[in-house]
Amino acid sequence: MTFEERLEQLKDELQKEDFLEARGLGNEIPFWIFDYPADKELLVRNTVDKIVTGLDKESITVLNIDMYDTCLEILEQIPEEKIIALEKKKGSDALLKKLKLMLKPDVLRNSIMAKVEGAKDPDIIFLTGAGKAWPMIRSHSILNNLQPVFDNTPLVLFYPGEYSEFDLSLFGKLNAKNYYRAFRLINI
Repeated sequence: MTFEERLEQLKDELQKEDFLEARGLGNEIPFWIFDYPADKELLVRNTVDKIVTGLDKESITVLNIDMYDTCLEILEQIPEEKIIALEKKKGSDALLKKLKLMLKPDVLRNSIMAKVEGAKDPDIIFLTGAGKAWPMIRSHSILNNLQPVFDNTPLVLFYPGEYSEFDLSLFGKLNAKNYYRAFRLINI
């Protein structure tokens, strides 16, 4: 199946009652990953926007959380001058370390959960922006931290890379040998 065919099937899959009700998962949390080639990022962004609009017309509410934008919201707490001064004084690597400390998985989890709670019972949650947010955050740590606090609402991570159902490879190049309890959405 081509990537374009997978994209075409995505909207249909998201409307299925079994998907929306998280049935047939063997009591697993309804976390899904839609992996895609990184060079298709702009096409995926455009398609996600169209899917959200189309599902809304079908009375299916989607909460789309961009992880990069969420990181920026958290980092807005630091005055811009401090960030610039730190980078000038200690360099980009030291700045990245500091940003990673501020964006610990539990901080991101709390921010994501606040958005979910403020959205008034979405039917589906999309996590986008995984590629933009790297290297500040890692997708697997976000998923691992969301699992204990999540209910039965399906969550779909849009991931620019490859998912083997056991590990993620960001951009198809950066490997993370971690176990994931997510399901692949639309197999190849």
